[in-house]
Amino acid sequence: MYKQLITSLFLVLAINTGSVFAQVTEEDSLALVELFDSTNGYYWTNWENWKMGPVATWYGVFVGDGRVTGLELPNNNLVGTIPASIGDLDSLETLYLNQNQLTGSIPSSIGNLTNLRSIRFAFNQLTGSIPPEIGNLNALLYLDFEFNQLSGSIPSEIGNLTNIRGLHIFNNQLTDSIPSEIGNLTNLELLYLFNNQLTGSIPASIGNLTNLTGLRLFNNQLTGAIPPEIGDLSNLLVLYLTSNQLTDSIPSEIGNLSKLKELYLEHNQLTGAIPSSFVDLTNLTTLYIYENEFTDFPDLSTLLSLDDLRVQDNKLTFEDIEPNIEIPGFLYSPQDSVGAVQYDTITTDSNFTMSVSVGGDSNQYQWKKDESNISGAKDSLYTIVLADSSDAGSYICEITNTVATELTLYSRPINVTVSASGISSESPEVYSMSVTRITVDNHFELRYTLPEKAAVKFSVYDITGKNVKEFSKELQPGFYSEEIKTNVIPTGVYFVRMEANEKKVTKTEKVVVVR
Repeated sequence: MYKQLITSLFLVLAINTGSVFAQVTEEDSLALVELFDSTNGYYWTNWENWKMGPVATWYGVFVGDGRVTGLELPNNNLVGTIPASIGDLDSLETLYLNQNQLTGSIPSSIGNLTNLRSIRFAFNQLTGSIPPEIGNLNALLYLDFEFNQLSGSIPSEIGNLTNIRGLHIFNNQLTDSIPSEIGNLTNLELLYLFNNQLTGSIPASIGNLTNLTGLRLFNNQLTGAIPPEIGDLSNLLVLYLTSNQLTDSIPSEIGNLSKLKELYLEHNQLTGAIPSSFVDLTNLTTLYIYENEFTDFPDLSTLLSLDDLRVQDNKLTFEDIEPNIEIPGFLYSPQDSVGAVQYDTITTDSNFTMSVSVGGDSNQYQWKKDESNISGAKDSLYTIVLADSSDAGSYICEITNTVATELTLYSRPINVTVSASGISSESPEVYSMSVTRITVDNHFELRYTLPEKAAVKFSVYDITGKNVKEFSKELQPGFYSEEIKTNVIPTGVYFVRMEANEKKVTKTEKVVVVR
């Protein structure tokens, strides 16, 4: 009788124990237990029934046909690492471990989950690179790895995810260039790679993503021109290229983006004219192009939906501002000074005319000498008549506008000396050179003096001795100023050397380029 009782109890215990892992394979259940143990499971916010009831009753676990098909534990205080055995759950369709405190790397075994349709690891502290095995997940529709500390390159294998709709890897530490294979993702609707450290140019293959509605690549270190192929993204609603190092002009093909609502190009080094094709962006509500080097801007007043336009900190003038002044939310001040710094020597009793050109129909001019207004000098031209020594000084023109009342433009200084012979009585007696020590606006100013006619060569070297810029001139004696562009020169310490008359005279100065 005692033996029979013991045997019955054993059978009951065996049945109950087996029921804990009933409904799924042993491999699946063991993978779940290892995840529980490696992420401090007993301290999860909710670990209902884990290790105690059938797997199908475990909190966040979904089961179908004897396999685990879903694992959804977001915001559940998982602390630890993702075990390699996660790859044993090869029937998973959803894997949500976002908003926890996971550390370590993403295991390469993740590539075994070929049935996965959605994976979310966002808002953790994951490190290391994205494993190239991620390219095996060809059923994947959504990938969310944002707000981690992932580093290294975006693997080219990501181009295998041809069914994917949303790719979110923003707010990480990714480096290197965007792989051209990204153009294979022709079903992609959202591509968010912003707030990383990506370099290189935007691949032309991005034009293949014709289903894309949102493209966000800001706060990286992307360089080069915006590819014209971006104009093929006919479904694009939002384009963010802010805070990179993009150069050259905007391709006119952007005017083909007829559905575009928001366009952000600020904080770059873009140049030239805003294309007139922008008038075709009839759904545009927001346009930010501030802090670039644009020189011309079209009349966009016909875009009735445009209610947030920011163009400040460019090289625009009143002819660009006046036609757009009625657009709501229009910010256009300040703009860069106009013209070039001049050093002119004139003879006594001669006439000398200065001019400034800023376009516009409602301008008001005021010329100044040595920062004081010149009485009656209220035209775009100012002439010194029968010059004498009192006319020597630094002249600028201040331009305001009765329509664009928030902007004041200034001409760059015209430095005048007066001499009986045409050569300044203050002509330099020796060679000299100076440069601004620090630049934050993509140029530094080089000032130098020549006591005699000279062939001069200027060279810019980095700290390794590599020559990064060079130009030569033949000049008469006098005072000179040059604006040296640094938009293609990386930040760092450089040396500027002046050589005159075949190295008979050399001068060297240090300059620090920062941004």
